[in-house]
Amino acid sequence: MIDWLNQTILYSVVGALQPVLDFFVDGNSRFYWLYCLTGIAIAAYGWHKHKEARSFKDALLDKEMWLSTSALNDYAIVVLTPVLRLTVLSALMINWEPVSAWVVSVLHSAGVSGTVNDSTAILLGVALTLTLFVVDDGLKWLAHYLFHAIPELWEFHKVHHSAEHLNFVTADRHHPVEVIATATLTTIAYGLVNGLFIGLFGDKLTITTIMGANVFLFVTNICGGALRHSPFWITFGPRIEKWIISPAMHQLHHSDKVEHFDRNYGGSLAVWDRLAGSLLLAGEKSTIDRFGIGEETKDFRSLGVIYFRPFKAAANLMRNRFKRPEPAAARSTGQISV
Repeated sequence: MIDWLNQTILYSVVGALQPVLDFFVDGNSRFYWLYCLTGIAIAAYGWHKHKEARSFKDALLDKEMWLSTSALNDYAIVVLTPVLRLTVLSALMINWEPVSAWVVSVLHSAGVSGTVNDSTAILLGVALTLTLFVVDDGLKWLAHYLFHAIPELWEFHKVHHSAEHLNFVTADRHHPVEVIATATLTTIAYGLVNGLFIGLFGDKLTITTIMGANVFLFVTNICGGALRHSPFWITFGPRIEKWIISPAMHQLHHSDKVEHFDRNYGGSLAVWDRLAGSLLLAGEKSTIDRFGIGEETKDFRSLGVIYFRPFKAAANLMRNRFKRPEPAAARSTGQISV
């Protein structure tokens, strides 16, 4: 019991420190320091280009952006999520390596195996890197779409959309249920893709990374990725936005205007939204009045509501979905059958 308690405390401390490590050393983090720095530079350029009346310094240091109740909840969530993942939710997290090993064993049992020589290793490594990026981005689009399309899942995704002010940390404002579901889907895919390449070409392939991140993810993030969750309206123009999600396009996704609902689900690539008919290009000027989910937004200013209300709301929806309808005669007489 003492060992378990000590281990839980240790993991809790490690988890609480995880956001600091993400900021300083993890290129996979959406608020990695370099992405934030380049994002600020891009935002400053866009701000001065459009000759905004308010100074860029005042906009960047806006108290609502960084110190509102919404922002404070962002900080709490970004600390609590890794703590929960390392403690009470650890049994639900999976590793990609067993999945990869299973794929390799299936291929080998079918007589498929191969090796890669030095002349093709670099080319195949780039192919693996690109495949992982595209598959990961596509599955994150799918998971995002499902969390909007299925009412029970939307109750959990409301946590992300209930942010009233966007800042760099809002990117990780997610309910643990969504974190686990999305991570499970993408981790399995990561294992399948790696297993396929290892089975076909051997285990000498390595993906191309910068700062620990897939090079293609690194490029999209360094080109304003951090600004997707910010108030700075940065567009790429219609030609590029048909392929790449701009910060302004994702801000439209967070708008509480009806015409912006269910648009721009994409993380990096816009092709998935274009294929699904959910793409909405950003114009030169913002048409967003507020971020959030309408009147319900104010209900999510409490961490208790953020973490526990989605379970109750989803359970009620599920109960109503499978509730046996009352016979017509009983409804007309006010009697309820049991």
